[in-house]
Amino acid sequence: MEIYIAAHSLIMIILTGTYPPERCGVGDYVHHLFGTKAGSGWSLLYLKSWRWRDLRANIAQLCLNTDQILNLQYPTMGYGTSLVPHIMAIYAVLFLHKKLYITVHEYSQLGWKGKCALQLLFLFATNVIFTTSFECSLAHKHGLSSRKGAIIKINSNIPVSAHIKPALDRQWDLGYFGYIRPLKGLEEFVSVAEDLKAMGRKVYIMGQTQPEYRDFYEPFLREIKQKGIQYIDNLPVEEVANMLADTKIMYLPYPDGLSERRGSFLAAAVNGAVVVSKEGKFTTEEQKQHFLLPQSSEVVALIEKGLTNPLWLEKQQQQCLAYVASSVPSSWEQVAEEYSRIIQ
Repeated sequence: MEIYIAAHSLIMIILTGTYPPERCGVGDYVHHLFGTKAGSGWSLLYLKSWRWRDLRANIAQLCLNTDQILNLQYPTMGYGTSLVPHIMAIYAVLFLHKKLYITVHEYSQLGWKGKCALQLLFLFATNVIFTTSFECSLAHKHGLSSRKGAIIKINSNIPVSAHIKPALDRQWDLGYFGYIRPLKGLEEFVSVAEDLKAMGRKVYIMGQTQPEYRDFYEPFLREIKQKGIQYIDNLPVEEVANMLADTKIMYLPYPDGLSERRGSFLAAAVNGAVVVSKEGKFTTEEQKQHFLLPQSSEVVALIEKGLTNPLWLEKQQQQCLAYVASSVPSSWEQVAEEYSRIIQ
């Protein structure tokens, strides 16, 4: 069993099942928290094995840390469907007398078993942190106490490029960014990209693969290669930011619609790309006002027309940057400071 413990001065332990270099949005989130001044005094407990037979050893590692606050990041790719994280959190409260704070990512995406397991865990938590107001409200509807529930919005895992240019001056016409896995809207993007490529537009797909989804990404990557759509992988985050900042329009047709919890959307927005997506039940009113959310049948015509209209491109880019200024944390330091405010 592999265990990684990074200890700092005191205050809070963050428990996670994934952490870089593993590819997982929650792992990246935790990594960014530890890169802040506010987070430099916290401790990381990163465990890589979550089988029942590992429970005793995992608890032993938890007991080594005397910090009196435990933050459970949930879910992560590393946990799978294991209940070991839940048992560890309850043990920390009952036997180690720690205060438990749970950060729940994408509560709405959990199955009924996952939601039920969390409902039990919520009883032991001092507070529960969500990344959007929608997720928090849904948890309240499902039984979370009205006394619990805090919202800390996420920031982009990709930094802001040092080379933000006007949309019209950007090299790439259309791009997609995100993990190459199911339920990300990739098939719909390819359909649009094919049509625009036939019109002479420069298009690409940029993202990372995960071993768990090999059956999806291997045939998918073969398909886009045959179609002549460029695939970009394994760039350092600074170069990813530069690519996004050199793209006029990012088409991100998430099947469940645009939402605040989409890290790829935030990465595109903070780098000044014009975002075109879909409306869904998680889409906020602010997003409806600032971004283009057309019907699928209208996308190709909308993008092609927009690419030929400099004033339209400029207006949409300004709308995007206005949203970032009003609705996205200014830095990961701000996110970490919100944690400090809540636990204090």
